[in-house]
Amino acid sequence: MSGAPNPATIRSAVAADLDTIFELNQASFPEAWSQQALASALAAGFVFYAWPDDDGQLAAYFLGQVVLDELHILQLAVAMPLRGHGIGSELMRFVLNTMRKQGMNRAELEVRSSNRVAIDLYHKLGFEISGRRPNYYSASQSGDGREDAVLMRCHLKAE
Repeated sequence: MSGAPNPATIRSAVAADLDTIFELNQASFPEAWSQQALASALAAGFVFYAWPDDDGQLAAYFLGQVVLDELHILQLAVAMPLRGHGIGSELMRFVLNTMRKQGMNRAELEVRSSNRVAIDLYHKLGFEISGRRPNYYSASQSGDGREDAVLMRCHLKAE
């Protein structure tokens, strides 16, 4: 995989992306989605972006769902060799700006309480903690007990 991808290459995901999105999904989430679930989300018109690098390799993807005037962020994944280089931040800024232009009022998400990297990223993007779901996630791969979900929210329009 080459260096950081060019933000100009962020685009809507298409069916041809699903194999590599599935691979990145499996590598990124303990609660990975099936390939069929990802295909269904694409077919249903979920907010789905792919970000290839200059070599056409998938650098990152975003998956969300619009419910009325809210964006529910479901997944943000960055390829392992590119993590820690601002790819996730850049993709999220792109998505949030796009949703703001489309009239969305807020964005919401949930994240494992142990995922400090993601929580810090979302804080930097203007998200605030809005709640907690105790024991929401299944046991982590380390075998620890169930894990809380941290709920976060970001207002996209000036109030």
